Amino acid sequence: MPLVDVTSKAMRRLSFANRTIVVTGAASGLGRALARRLAGVEKAHLVLADCRADRLETLRAEIEAAHPSRVRTIVVDLGSAGGAKILFEKATAEGDIFALINNAGLSFYGKTLDRPFEEYRELIQVNCLSVFETTAAFLRYFLDKGEGAILNVTSLGGLISLPYQNVYAATKHAVQSFSEGLRAEYGRKGITICTYAPGGIATEMITRSGLDRHFRMDSRLLMRPERAAELALRSFKRERLVCVPGALNKMAVLAQRMTTKKYALRTTRKIYEPKNR
Repeated sequence: MPLVDVTSKAMRRLSFANRTIVVTGAASGLGRALARRLAGVEKAHLVLADCRADRLETLRAEIEAAHPSRVRTIVVDLGSAGGAKILFEKATAEGDIFALINNAGLSFYGKTLDRPFEEYRELIQVNCLSVFETTAAFLRYFLDKGEGAILNVTSLGGLISLPYQNVYAATKHAVQSFSEGLRAEYGRKGITICTYAPGGIATEMITRSGLDRHFRMDSRLLMRPERAAELALRSFKRERLVCVPGALNKMAVLAQRMTTKKYALRTTRKIYEPKNR
């Protein structure tokens, strides 16, 4: 089956139809929206991974009832040191995998020292170390096959500094740099490596991180997960190295690059500074 759905190099597109895609963090938010769109629009088969078994099963049943897609679920904790290895081994044990979407993530809103630093370990493991390990394992697998695609969901915070989400942004910077380096090293070997760097998305990550104290869930600054998923897959199919969705997010990246670091940090601090301080 062809890797792309058109032959012109200038118009090359990935095709996910009847291919199997692994999605992490699939039980809610952007991951759930990605899974639904992959099945409903892209006609893909799915391997859905998350640590919440009940939500995974609900999503699997929903997708299989509405679409002909085959769906497998993997209950795995990517916050544990062995989670990435478990994911890779279970995902590849039963059938061919065409693409990986690393979407699982955690965040925290507040001053960096408002939280004991040891409590950041799970965030760093999920956002960074497990992404590194999972990406490397699937990349080797794809190289052996001679085809494959990886989309790492980073963040606007992977391109600019984010006071009050400092450790989160640091992990996303690491994944952004890691992904770009892999693209330079392996992108000419038939493997697609892309990143998707959204701003805020109206998902439960906003409430779990505490960011809902600052941004209402109906804020115009927060993108709907369905729209975010649509733009993520569109850019992935076009094999874009990095996609920043939304005009305001694009402007934020451009502004930080065109001004001094001191001014950029002061501006970002004012935007994200807790209102009760």
